[in-house]
Amino acid sequence: MGKGLIAGAIKERKVTLFIALLTMIAGIYSYYITPKQENPQITASIAIVTAVYPGASPEDVEKLVTRKIEDEAAELKGYDYSESHSRNGLSIVVVRLTQDANIEKSWTDLRQKMEDLQSELPKEVHPLQINTDLTETAGIIISMSGENYSYEQLEEYGQRFKKELSKINGISRFDIHGKQEKEVSIEVDISQLNQYQLSLQDIIHILQAQNISIPLGQIKNDESRLNVTTSGTYADLKEIENTILIGSKNAGAGVRLKDIAKISMDLEEANYRIKQNGRNAILLTGYFQENKNIVIIGKSVEKRMDELKKDLPEDIYFDQVLYQPKDVSKAVNNFILNLITGIMFVIMVVFIGMGFRNAVIVSTAIPLSILSTFVMMKLLAIPIHQVSITALIIALGMLVDNAIVVSDSIQVKIDQEIDTMQACVEGVREVAIPVLSSTLTTVAAFTPLLMLPSMAGEYIQSLPLIIMISLWASYMVALLVTPTMAYLFFRKSTPKEKQHKIRTIFDHMLHLGMSKKRGTVFLAISVFVLSLLLVTQLGLQFFPKADTDILYIDIRTESGANIRKTEALTEQVTSILKEQKEIISYTTAIGDGLPKFYNTLPIYTQSQDFAQIMIKVDLKNEKRFKSNTEFADYLQEIFDTRIAGGTATIKQLEQGEPIGAPVRVRVTGDDMEKLEAATRVVSHYLSTIPGTINIDDDFTDKAYEFYVDIDAEKASFLGITKYDIQNELNIALMGRTASIFRNAGNEYNIVLRSYAPSQEVLENLMIKSSATGNKILLKEIAEIQLRPQIPNIKKHDREKAVTIYSDVKSGFSSVDIQRQLQQGLEALDLEDVQIVFDGEREKIQEHFGSIGTFAVFALLLVYGILLIQFNSFIQPFIILLTIPLSVIGSIVGLYVFRQPLSFTGLLGMVSLLGIVVNNAIVLLDFINGERKLGKGIEESCLEAVDKRFRPIVLSTTTTVIGLTPLVFSGSDLFRPMSISLMSGLMVSTLLTLVVIPVVYSMVESMIERIKLKRLA
Repeated sequence: MGKGLIAGAIKERKVTLFIALLTMIAGIYSYYITPKQENPQITASIAIVTAVYPGASPEDVEKLVTRKIEDEAAELKGYDYSESHSRNGLSIVVVRLTQDANIEKSWTDLRQKMEDLQSELPKEVHPLQINTDLTETAGIIISMSGENYSYEQLEEYGQRFKKELSKINGISRFDIHGKQEKEVSIEVDISQLNQYQLSLQDIIHILQAQNISIPLGQIKNDESRLNVTTSGTYADLKEIENTILIGSKNAGAGVRLKDIAKISMDLEEANYRIKQNGRNAILLTGYFQENKNIVIIGKSVEKRMDELKKDLPEDIYFDQVLYQPKDVSKAVNNFILNLITGIMFVIMVVFIGMGFRNAVIVSTAIPLSILSTFVMMKLLAIPIHQVSITALIIALGMLVDNAIVVSDSIQVKIDQEIDTMQACVEGVREVAIPVLSSTLTTVAAFTPLLMLPSMAGEYIQSLPLIIMISLWASYMVALLVTPTMAYLFFRKSTPKEKQHKIRTIFDHMLHLGMSKKRGTVFLAISVFVLSLLLVTQLGLQFFPKADTDILYIDIRTESGANIRKTEALTEQVTSILKEQKEIISYTTAIGDGLPKFYNTLPIYTQSQDFAQIMIKVDLKNEKRFKSNTEFADYLQEIFDTRIAGGTATIKQLEQGEPIGAPVRVRVTGDDMEKLEAATRVVSHYLSTIPGTINIDDDFTDKAYEFYVDIDAEKASFLGITKYDIQNELNIALMGRTASIFRNAGNEYNIVLRSYAPSQEVLENLMIKSSATGNKILLKEIAEIQLRPQIPNIKKHDREKAVTIYSDVKSGFSSVDIQRQLQQGLEALDLEDVQIVFDGEREKIQEHFGSIGTFAVFALLLVYGILLIQFNSFIQPFIILLTIPLSVIGSIVGLYVFRQPLSFTGLLGMVSLLGIVVNNAIVLLDFINGERKLGKGIEESCLEAVDKRFRPIVLSTTTTVIGLTPLVFSGSDLFRPMSISLMSGLMVSTLLTLVVIPVVYSMVESMIERIKLKRLA
């Protein structure tokens, strides 16, 4: 650092301090306006392609639609794999890209490919639907419910709220979920229809012709121009009922629609229903605009809602199912509280170690560096969330390190009675290079974490970035602001005659180590090896479950039941929930999942046999359970015992990169019979392993269906085509929208279908020939058989596949369970199928391997920086010995605190690469300086430890103390990381002050002896 810049900052100290003050004000303002959210946003690398092929069997859907979509998707640049479901009349293909793919371009290419593919699909296939916006998560979910209100009434009230709340600045939109769509249902009596020369297709044509509005034009003359209109569309249901199907010469003698059909206004089939605490409800679901402070917006929404509630009946209930502004505010406030606590702890340590005047100067580096970081976060559009605040807590103790070293160096010069200006300038210049190297090595250690190629890497990306920003801010503060304040306030210190006991202990340890160098090195290596053996005792974990007050339950009926049976099953579940005092409220969605209320939730598709319940819990109510996991295990045991007619699986929200069930086995092959057999074997073996729970698979059991075997030759002879048969059956059984009924500003589909409750009724349906107009009974030209069929063909990466999965009970390891399963399956002969493990263990192997690769890259960066500073190949290796010393501390710390080696825990160990070397840099730099003054190797080592003991121990203590609030915060996500950092740094520092001087002495003494031999 140039002498002129430092001296200029001190001479123009008013300007320097004013700039510092402006920076702090800008930081406070930036914190206020920077967007706040609970978790980082993750870029969606998943798309869903949906195709509707009415009346097609799963086999036909798979061959004619799904397979073609998969093949086209596989050609995308950045394609990773696909998963597909082929059902009756429906194809769903989920396309996943690699994390390094150009997502926007890939989705544009996908849309173009699907548009080109449409012409190659059967003409009956509806236009392909592509959804790439799968990470959009609701920010607000408000339920409106009432005992005496229908869904229609609730929706009417909800529309008012939707309109007004959508106007609020910062709100993207509000949707209403749970509204019951109505339709005009026309149910034709087959026996009545058979009496006339009419088909269902004829009735559709008549309805379309009678419910039409065509512009008629105008009557014009020289004086005026008047539009001509007519009553073309249906005005009410009565008019629909009186639609004449077959005319007659005698007035009133024709056949009307009401003569052969029942017409009514009904709810659409497969309607999606919402209940709040058992009451009929709708959900007002709000979405925030990007890069907005949702805490501020949330207050505006709440204020407007309170105003709107005044106009509603008092017996309508409002419940906040999800209110992210409050959740985010609470989470951010908790983290800020931890940050402030950490700041206070650090300042206390600095005061104890440095005295009042020096501590005040050094401590200013903390708020100034943090507020500078907030300014940069705003400029770089980094939101405030749990990861970014955690980064500041981790960096907290390091922010004063540079200021401590600089102030200590200045204080030494002042104590030598050097002129204050000269002492400040020379003090900074003396340590500028070591401090720069220390900052660079720490930044280098965190740099590779920015490049982790995965969703998990994207999730924690802001952590290394913010630490790097804050460290650079602290470096600039230490080199410009600290000497300026030191010039104003530092005085000559009074030397302390009494040496502290801790320092005395270290002096004894160092002298003992120097006298028994080989024994010291052997002991250090032995402890390192033992710590590596201790790793096998640590549990492995990818990401912990989210620490929230929300659990959710996925419910499925045993077979493809209708929505009424699914609703009955949910009532069994809710009756159990009502018995649990820990449950505050529950929200039920029947026929589909709830609006996406957490960013890691899986993708759901609408289905009458599926329901979902979100429950809010407060474990403090009864204090029976210590964690959500214990409560979830307890509830699951009750569900497994008492639920009949389906399954109810309770789940916890995931963090980082979601994996679903931690134990997952995929069985692939071409033969569905063999896949089914292998699935049963794997599931049974998995059930015998202790610790497994909620064992299930996605194999769909065969369901019986009616197969219409058409006698093509006989049908053709009678003038009936296959299209005539299939079209009539499709209308009869599935129903078809004939037209649109408009009433009071609303539109309702007019759906025509018939009632066929049995095989006999269906056989007696008469099919009309499109060629001759004759009608023939279906049973005369086709045989209806009952046969089994797989209703859902599932594939993974274009291969038929079944996934078996299991959750893990509290206290057990998914890695151990999967290892036992793999060993057991190796002894079994599973014919013509492949077994692929795809659970938490594989995620750990994949991501931990990536971290290991980037750790090597970080190590090379650190070595390169040290090589430049010390101009030596050997001395950087001596400094790097601090890294295995830190590993000892990290492993022991995780073991003592009973923490698993998780993704974030390993990140903590890798981050230590650049942190623990800092003390050794300062130490070796001083040793080299002493040797230049002509002192011996051992004397220089002892002198360096004596002179640098206080700043080294003080900087380590501040970092460790700064991490303390995070260790005891209860955050399962970052606790392993903070423990790994804290314990690794503590042990490394203690051993560095002994081992590094010993190794330095041994290596340099050996180099000197070699030089002497060469000279001799």
